[in-house]
Amino acid sequence: MIMRGAADALSVEGVERVPMDENAAARQRLTALIDALGDEGLRAPVAAGWTAATVLAELAFWDRWARTLVHRWREGQLPPPSMPGWYDDAINHTLLPSWQALPGPAAARLALDAAEEADLEIRRAETPVVAAILAAGQRNLLHRYAPRNAALDRIERAAKA
Repeated sequence: MIMRGAADALSVEGVERVPMDENAAARQRLTALIDALGDEGLRAPVAAGWTAATVLAELAFWDRWARTLVHRWREGQLPPPSMPGWYDDAINHTLLPSWQALPGPAAARLALDAAEEADLEIRRAETPVVAAILAAGQRNLLHRYAPRNAALDRIERAAKA
């Protein structure tokens, strides 16, 4: 059985359910945290060289990355079969100065827009595409709630400290 979209698939032909509700809940949490932080909170330090805004800019990048790869996968353009373990860290290290240069409100807007766009593209993914993404070990492209919640946890922990 092939479905038009994977959002309603609980376990179609062994395909793992796409966590649309969890992704949406993390996106709502993102919105609430940004609203609570305000401009001053966006400038608050999270770690050495990282502010809340920088973490949000990083999150925006990775949501856009997921959106782009899911879209390409839907178009039949498969990504390379594997990347070295250090690849994501190299991207983060390379982009960190750009993220640091963004004003807090711009980083927040990028994070919100990217999360919404990623979730929309994931919702459009057909069951065979979802199955292929999961079979390739790219679960993180569909399970956006996990990195979103991890980023928000980092910001909240720093705010409490």
